[in-house]
Amino acid sequence: MTYRRVLLIHFGQLGDAVLALPAAQALAAALDGAALTVLAGSGAEIFRLAGFRDVWRVDRVGWKRRKLRAVAEIPALLARLRRERFDLSVDLHTYKETNLLAWAAGVPRRVAMLRPTRSLPRLINLRPPPDDPEGPLLDRYCRVLEPLGIAVSDRRPRLTPPPSAQLGLAPPGAAYLGICPGAGHPSRRWPAVNFVAAYRELAAAAAPTPVPLVFAGPEEREEVLAPFRALGEGQVLSGLSLAQLAAALAACRVVLTNASGPSHVAAAVGAAVVTVGEIPAFDPVGRVWPVRAFGSVAAVPVSAVVAALVSAWQAPAPPPLASRASTEP
Repeated sequence: MTYRRVLLIHFGQLGDAVLALPAAQALAAALDGAALTVLAGSGAEIFRLAGFRDVWRVDRVGWKRRKLRAVAEIPALLARLRRERFDLSVDLHTYKETNLLAWAAGVPRRVAMLRPTRSLPRLINLRPPPDDPEGPLLDRYCRVLEPLGIAVSDRRPRLTPPPSAQLGLAPPGAAYLGICPGAGHPSRRWPAVNFVAAYRELAAAAAPTPVPLVFAGPEEREEVLAPFRALGEGQVLSGLSLAQLAAALAACRVVLTNASGPSHVAAAVGAAVVTVGEIPAFDPVGRVWPVRAFGSVAAVPVSAVVAALVSAWQAPAPPPLASRASTEP
């Protein structure tokens, strides 16, 4: 079937958006001239960085926190969607409200992930196979496209930061160890002092000597960053745009991170990634050394992380990732 206007919906978080890229790019490639609009939440900048041109951002979290704001903004969004007259919607991450949004927007053909407790199956008239909540999220996204006859052959997320996003890292050309100590929820944060201890052990054993680059997200308080500032080495980088973050992560030989969005961005730009406390279904895709948490993430021993860091540090560097000039069909 030929489509004129297609709406891709993805209200997942930053790392989820990275894992959605192979499915999104396969959809874009298969549209044969149709116009594609991406409606996304916090991952909107991921889609823009990946080359999607028509991206609308919504603040789902803000709507949940501020009901009056939702009352004003959701009807306006719905009216905008209805004006566009989309003839197909593809809801990769699926929530009940996104299923309802596509239906209320008058989109006649609707495909969405059939999440057991998060979807409204009666509103999905192009149904993929039932979702497997324990399976790799990237593969779950790809299965959403099966009713459209689209097979996803390239399942490696890739991001290529623009040259304008490059930072003046010091010293230039060093063997950088990226450190991302933040995470959206405290339960997913390995203690900052453990990151410092792991860096010190790697620095004593590895060649070339690593230079730390610490990436501070908006949730990092000064007491979290104080152990890194006390090192007196490397840099603490804060206030970066997503493109700048991706460019700096791409410059790192290895990135050490919690289970969070930056772990996925780092893998997508080609860095070797050691991730602490990652759940297998949400593993970044690429050169990844996951250190699992059997219980509390805070209880993961420094020795286990150092062993993974040494392996990643010694791994041969791959050829540069092929860039994608555009994903627009």
